[in-house]
Amino acid sequence: MTITALSCHAASLPGSMPTFTLSPWAWALILSAAVLALAVLSQGKLLFGRTWRIRRTHPGPAAARRRAEAVVLERPGGVRLQGWLTLPTDTPPRRLLLWFGGRNEHVAWTPDLAGWLPDDVALLAFNYRSLGGSSGWPGEAACVADAEAAAAWGLARLALAHQALHLAGRSLGSGVALQLAARRASSGQPPAGVVLITPFASLRALLARRPLLWPLLPLLRSPLDSTAAARRLQCPVLMLLAERDTQVPRAHSLRLAEALQRAGCAVTVETQAGTNHRNLARRVEAMGRLGVWLAASTAGATSAAATEAQAA
Repeated sequence: MTITALSCHAASLPGSMPTFTLSPWAWALILSAAVLALAVLSQGKLLFGRTWRIRRTHPGPAAARRRAEAVVLERPGGVRLQGWLTLPTDTPPRRLLLWFGGRNEHVAWTPDLAGWLPDDVALLAFNYRSLGGSSGWPGEAACVADAEAAAAWGLARLALAHQALHLAGRSLGSGVALQLAARRASSGQPPAGVVLITPFASLRALLARRPLLWPLLPLLRSPLDSTAAARRLQCPVLMLLAERDTQVPRAHSLRLAEALQRAGCAVTVETQAGTNHRNLARRVEAMGRLGVWLAASTAGATSAAATEAQAA
């Protein structure tokens, strides 16, 4: 008896078991199904990546006035998140910048970034689950919940009000930052400002650019829909784009900027010359621009508070 994909041959000896032979097409189908199942089960790890090495950069003009300390955030289920808190040495911080790294990013480099920030800003960053010294398994739900816990921990540690919180995210981290910003806005505690570096409109739309990943899209558990999150925000936003970006098309970032503007955010979009997706966040010009923007936001907030006081 012969079947298109499967053939059965009885052995010549009495009582022997029949043998089955799969056609090449059947083997290809089984292999494809196995790869798809593996990708679905491990998609969190595939999306958030792994840390290969710490990429340090120029420590900034204020590095001598900063001190960094390793911190650990305890999460349910015995998960421990590895992080760094960098503080100004000359004055207590009045604001907190919470940083969310990109795929494969080890955030141990962020004390270098702190040297470019205003003297009243502390910088806090944690590695995602399974990256660096963090345990657990990554995914949108878990990492956004971790982000909420990190914000609460940082504000409590520094005895700061919720108005002191600023968020910054690079690439994949821009999606996590916006999900956190939307949640806090919905609870009446929006961030004071958000910095987005090479952000995407949604992870699902970004992955849809690659036909080989289309079978995974209906099963994606971490869509990181930044456009939907943007609808709940009304805060200042700085968006930094790379001159050459083959990973996040410029059109995706600009679509997100338009959604933020429609929601009522004051959005500043800038393209850094001579940069690409990987090196933008660590370039001197980008780090300096972030610091200048944060300094200006302080001046704007102080001016607004003075105007309100005079009106009262």
